[in-house]
Amino acid sequence: MFREIKQKQVILENRKPYSSETIAYINEINMLEWIHSSMRLDGSALSRPETEAILKGGFVESASLLDHALIDRYCELILTANDMLDMSYELTKEMISLFHQRLTGEKGTGYRKDNPVLVSLNDNPPHPSEIEEQMGILMNWFYSGDMESNQLHKAVCLHHRLIEIYPFEAYSEAVARAAMYYYLMTKGFPPFEIEMRDYEYNIAVIEYLKRENPQPFYAEVEKSLFSKMEVLTQLTAR
Repeated sequence: MFREIKQKQVILENRKPYSSETIAYINEINMLEWIHSSMRLDGSALSRPETEAILKGGFVESASLLDHALIDRYCELILTANDMLDMSYELTKEMISLFHQRLTGEKGTGYRKDNPVLVSLNDNPPHPSEIEEQMGILMNWFYSGDMESNQLHKAVCLHHRLIEIYPFEAYSEAVARAAMYYYLMTKGFPPFEIEMRDYEYNIAVIEYLKRENPQPFYAEVEKSLFSKMEVLTQLTAR
């Protein structure tokens, strides 16, 4: 299916430049899908229309104040990612930490200091003293050019390896997805909604953590990106 995704990418590139109205609409969809998907995968019960209403400045009574605040923080993260993309920045450790800062709303939070038991993932991440080294190893792999023939596979492995390190006390999963999205954006792919529930997502991550098998999550990501490319192909048809 990745071959078909690449074919649609070529079609979309050949249709550019888009109108300003089309660009604005695509940007709105991208932001909505990134935020709604990530919040759902972290256990939020907000529906897509509720998420969209908050994004447009509304107040949803069924949503918590934290939900409203977190959506605002996701917006800051995505705006930061788009700014970095406009300047053609590659993903770095510093950018990953910046994504985390955007989600927490705090500066200089740094890597985690404790050694948690991740009940939902049935895992014990590395000791805090190992995080800096593990992040260095991760980024050395990332810059090595490995897996560039299938950028989607590399993006999924980046996501999984970040969660395996679990660098932050909170939002490590969300930051791993942000890093995955950003890498794909540097390769010309849009953000997309991952069509999984939180428990399905956790099962897929566990499959990698316990068996180094990225395929369950890869299959869902591939299917979701293909659907997004289909939508964009229809949206930009002349």
